[in-house]
Amino acid sequence: MTDYDSKKLTELVLYILCKTGGIDFYHVFKILYFAEMSHLAKWGSCIVPDEFRALKYGPVPSHLYDALKELGHSRMKLSEELSEVVQVAGEDAPNVLLPRREANVNFLSKSEIDALDQSISEHDSMTFGQLMRKSHDAAWDEANRRVNGTNVISPISMAKVMNADESMLEYIEEQLQIEASLR
Repeated sequence: MTDYDSKKLTELVLYILCKTGGIDFYHVFKILYFAEMSHLAKWGSCIVPDEFRALKYGPVPSHLYDALKELGHSRMKLSEELSEVVQVAGEDAPNVLLPRREANVNFLSKSEIDALDQSISEHDSMTFGQLMRKSHDAAWDEANRRVNGTNVISPISMAKVMNADESMLEYIEEQLQIEASLR
């Protein structure tokens, strides 16, 4: 993960926390997942500079998940950045995150903000069970069922869940190939 990716992921989390007034990890992960799916299907590009993995309770952005588990106790760059701008609500609510500052929206495009706002309005008040059922979609299922591979959820599969047309799926595939060749 590059420094820019780490900063962008931090600002994405802060944006969600500021809009919701604070929310638990699980809701942050699912809000990001559904915003990512929507943005992929509409614009053909990812919002979240992280890979979503299919875990038991649904998709999670893997680096963010690891960083939040280690919040304040890790040498991970992302965890350090998050520790500076996010705080845990308290001992009685250790999974609830509160923002320490406003998000720097210069890291987010208008289309990304729109996708995040839509996802927040649809998902911030859903229960754990509702989010789990909704996020156990075909993209999650495909990644979860892989036997000898990774549980990374394909951006193409995510766009398919949102009924992206064939030309958009081809565009996403081309963009992923370009990205991979630049690494």
